[in-house]
Amino acid sequence: MTKYFYLLLLFPIFSCAQYLGTGSITQGLATATSGNLYSCTNGRIAALGTITATDNTVWTVPAVTNFTNNLFPFASNLYNECTGNLYANSTAALAALNGSDIVTVDTNGEIITAYIFADNYFEMYINGVPVGKDNVPFTQFNSNIVRFKVNRPFTISMLLVDWEERLGVGGETNGGFNYHCGDGGMVAVFKDASNTIIAKTGSDWKAQTFYTAPIMNLSCPTESGTSRLSANCSTADSNAGTAYYGLHWARPSNWTLATFDDSSWPAATTFTNATIGVDNKPAYTNFTTIFDDVSNDAQFIWSKNVILDNEVIVRKTVSSLSVYDFENVNSKINIYPNPTKNQFNLDYDAAVFPINKIQIINTFGELLFETNTISNSIKFGTIPSGMYFVKIISDKFEITKKLIVE
Repeated sequence: MTKYFYLLLLFPIFSCAQYLGTGSITQGLATATSGNLYSCTNGRIAALGTITATDNTVWTVPAVTNFTNNLFPFASNLYNECTGNLYANSTAALAALNGSDIVTVDTNGEIITAYIFADNYFEMYINGVPVGKDNVPFTQFNSNIVRFKVNRPFTISMLLVDWEERLGVGGETNGGFNYHCGDGGMVAVFKDASNTIIAKTGSDWKAQTFYTAPIMNLSCPTESGTSRLSANCSTADSNAGTAYYGLHWARPSNWTLATFDDSSWPAATTFTNATIGVDNKPAYTNFTTIFDDVSNDAQFIWSKNVILDNEVIVRKTVSSLSVYDFENVNSKINIYPNPTKNQFNLDYDAAVFPINKIQIINTFGELLFETNTISNSIKFGTIPSGMYFVKIISDKFEITKKLIVE
């Protein structure tokens, strides 16, 4: 047996040459840099580690966070087994707050209350201002309240982290396996002072991936535009994952700001409660009147792969319009014919609803067409047949219409 053949037996995974994407490649377990960020009875170890990629970049896994940064405010508890704050409903949780939790973004703004359940960890920014981070980085599962004062429109930017026990390869202990691929998921509802829902998680959010693991075969991940895809990658449980790969991408430096352009990012993918598996978690089930409002249901969101993607950023700009006004605008602006081939007409009152920009985006979140020249007839040229999203943008609103191209 030659020495080269022996090495292949030790590391029968695939060469980096098979990976054609933009991510930095790491292999194997990371070196732990912190033992445990947070202790909780029956909770899992929330450690951090570093690992060096084949391009010599050094990555923190599962993610660089502000959990130990005292300047970044913690969210308030909605339900937290670790601290004993076991509120039966949101009214009781809000009654426990004295107002010192409210973060001021705009001094003359309105108070917005956000309810968040994240698997596992989140950090939230409003127009670039840190307003709340998760109280528990890993487990037990908890839910949170974040309150802030801001003027509309405003932009929500959130870091989401699915924590891992096998640092660097995205694994955790489950079902008798040491390398089980855990899943993520986040749901949030935002209400104004009148208790009206002004925003909720759904497919109208943006979601981008920054760390994917484990990758068992470097030929399985692909990219389409800005979409980092791993649907073809295995999620099988294992007890031998020390040679698995991870893929990493650097966060944009200004991703928290309202001015950051996320138009080319993929749309968030939505997941059912059953897929995320929250039916036995009181941090969620105690508050279904919030998260599962019968007339305005929020959905769990993540990037396209809720199992393998471990670090995700999601963003949403909340309109200056009320929910009523938004629905009114949406009903008063229409596009036709639909289906169409290379153009469509706008049916709207330009004096009442001034439009600044129109974009056409495919189902991967890629921008295919954009114009600032607004007329009653929009010619977008030749694009492949299929379903697209027409984003109609104003200073005061942003609505999206489905468009079928023949």
